[in-house]
Amino acid sequence: MLSEIGKVRARHKVPWWTLCLVSFLLVVPVGGAWAETPPLSQWLRQAREERFHEDRYWQVLLHYRQDWRGRRSPVDDPDFFFSPSGKEDPAAELEATILALFGPESETRNAARCRFPARYQWLAEKLEVAADPVTAAVCPDLALVLDRVDPRSATLVFPGSYPNSPASMFGHTLLNFSGPRESKLLAHAANYSAFTDESNGFAYAVKGLTGLYRGYFSVLPYYEKLKEYSGLERRDIWEYPLALTVAETRRMFLHLWELRDIYSDYFFFDENCSYNLLYLLEAARPSLNLTASKPLWVLPVDTIRRLDQAGLIRGARFRPSPATVLRQEMAGLTSGEIAVARDLAKGVLDVADLPLYVTDADTRRRILEVAFGATEQDFLARRLDLQTYRTRVLALLTARSRLGRGGLDDKECEPPTRPDHGHGTSRLSLGVGYFAGSWGEELRYRPVYHDLLDDQSGYLSGAQIVLGQISLRYFPERERLRVERLDLIDLCSLTPVSRWETPISWQVCLGMQRSGSTGAGRRLTAYFNPGAGFSAQISKLSGYALLESELSVGNSMEKGYGLGGGGSIGALLEWGPWRVHGRIRLLDYPLGGRGESWLFAFDQNYRLNRQHSLSCETLRILDFGRWETTSLLLWNRYW
Repeated sequence: MLSEIGKVRARHKVPWWTLCLVSFLLVVPVGGAWAETPPLSQWLRQAREERFHEDRYWQVLLHYRQDWRGRRSPVDDPDFFFSPSGKEDPAAELEATILALFGPESETRNAARCRFPARYQWLAEKLEVAADPVTAAVCPDLALVLDRVDPRSATLVFPGSYPNSPASMFGHTLLNFSGPRESKLLAHAANYSAFTDESNGFAYAVKGLTGLYRGYFSVLPYYEKLKEYSGLERRDIWEYPLALTVAETRRMFLHLWELRDIYSDYFFFDENCSYNLLYLLEAARPSLNLTASKPLWVLPVDTIRRLDQAGLIRGARFRPSPATVLRQEMAGLTSGEIAVARDLAKGVLDVADLPLYVTDADTRRRILEVAFGATEQDFLARRLDLQTYRTRVLALLTARSRLGRGGLDDKECEPPTRPDHGHGTSRLSLGVGYFAGSWGEELRYRPVYHDLLDDQSGYLSGAQIVLGQISLRYFPERERLRVERLDLIDLCSLTPVSRWETPISWQVCLGMQRSGSTGAGRRLTAYFNPGAGFSAQISKLSGYALLESELSVGNSMEKGYGLGGGGSIGALLEWGPWRVHGRIRLLDYPLGGRGESWLFAFDQNYRLNRQHSLSCETLRILDFGRWETTSLLLWNRYW
C-alpha cells in the first residue's frame, strides 16, 4: 500500500516553478483587481488638472455664486463645508471633500459619504470609482428616508397670502415629493423657513429684514403642511407639477438630504423660502442656472413665473381652503337660510329641529354642509373645545348622510386666476397733472407689490402691499425736479365681516410726503399712520371704516411734530376692467400745532391688459389751513 501511494506521488509530482506560480497567484488579486488602486494623491492631482472645482454641478452643490467679493456660498453653517475656507474657496473645498470621501479611515469615509451622498456620487463618477449603493447597512438613516419618501416626482406648492399676518402677505413656496402612491396627501413636503419663536411683530420684521434669523430646510408629511396653511391660516393653495425626470427628482432629494440641519441667514426679501428652493431645482438640473442673477428681492410668485419661463411648470391645480369652500357654499343660500346654518353651527338650534324650519331636502343638505364648514372653522380658530366640536360635527354629519347625495357633493370650487397669471409685481408710472395751481409731470416707481386699485386677478382681494414706492414731480415753469413722496411701507388689509366672524381690517403706513403751508414752503415730512376698523362687502362693492392716528415729524410744523387722530371711510367698486376707490379722511392734531386735516380722494384704474393700465387720481385736501386740489393722469407698466 505504501509503494502504491509512492507511485501516485511520483506521477503527480509538481515542478518547483509551478509551486512558486501558485503561491504568487494566491497573494496577488486576479481579474479586474490586478491593477493597483489609484492613490489618493492621484485623485487630487486629477481634480486639480481637470479643474473639477469649476464644474457647474460642483458650484450648484455648494451654492457658490459670484458677487462683488468673488465666488462665495450663501450657506453660513460651517458644518456644510469640509474646508475652513470652503465658503469662499471652491478649490479648497473640493480637495477637502475628496480627502473626506475617499480617505484611508473607513469609518470617517463612510460617515462623510452618507452625509453628502450627492457630492459622493458625482465625485465617484468624475474619478471613475464605483459608488457604493445606499443600503440600510451602509447608510441606515438615508436608506430609511429614501424608502419612506421614494421620490419619483416633485410639485411646487404655493400657499397664497394670509391677510392677518404681514409676514405672510407675499405667500410662500415649498416642494412636494411624491412616490408611486396616488394620494398627494401621503407625499412629503420640503420647506425652507426662518427658525423663530418671536411673538413681537416689530422685532420679527426687523430681524427678518436684517438676517438675524437662521433658515433651515425641513421635511414633513404634506398633509401636515396642508393643515397648517389651508386650515389654520385659511390660505388657498396652488400646486404646480414640475417637469422633472425620476433621476432628476432623486438628485434633488439627495441634495436636500445634504442640507438637513444646515442653516443660512434668512432674509425676507432675497435669501428667503423661494430663493433657496432654486438651489434644489438646480441640483436636479444644473443647466437651469436659476440663481446666477439674484435680484434685490425674490417674491414667491416671481419664482413661479421664472420656473414657468424655464419650462418646468406643467399646469396648475387649485386646492381651496375650507374658508373658501364655506364662502362658496354660503353663496347659494338666502340670508334666512344662512341664519339657520349659523344657529346649527353655534349649537343654538338642534339638528333634529331643522325640518321644522326648512322643508326642501336639497336646501337642508346645503344648510348642513355650511353648518359643518362653519363648525370646522370655529374649531380651527380655537373657538370650540374638542369635545363640543366632536359632538356637533357628529350630529351634523349624521343628519347630512341621511339625506343622500346632492347639494354640493359633485361641485368643485371654481378656481380663481392663477397667482402667476396676475400683473407683474413691479410698476413704473408716468403721468401729467395739475398740482395746486401748477402743471407738472410725475414719475413713480414701485418695486413691490400690489395696491387696492390694481387688477385683483391672481392677488388676494382687499390686500395692499406697497414697499419702497417713490414719486418724483417735475414743474416745467420752474424747471424743478423734486421728490414728492416716499412710501417705505404701505400695508392695508380689508377683510370683510360675515355672519360667522368679524375680522379686523387694518393699515400701516410709514414714509415721507410733502406738506406745509405756502409761506413755509412744502417740505418733506416723515409720517407714521396706523389704523384699524371693519369692512363689509356686497357683491363687487366693498366699504370700510377705520380709526386712524398719525405722527408727523418735520420742519414744516411749528413745533417740529404733529400728533393726532381721527378716522376714514371709503368704498371700492369693481366693474369689469374698472377699479374705483373713493375715501374721506379727517385727522385732528391736538399736539404739535398742525391743526385739522381733511382729505377727499377719488381714484380709478382701468386695466388695458395684464401688464398695462391707466389711472386717474383726484385729491382735495385741507392741511395747515389751506385747501389744495390735485388731479393726475397716469400710465402704468407692470413687470
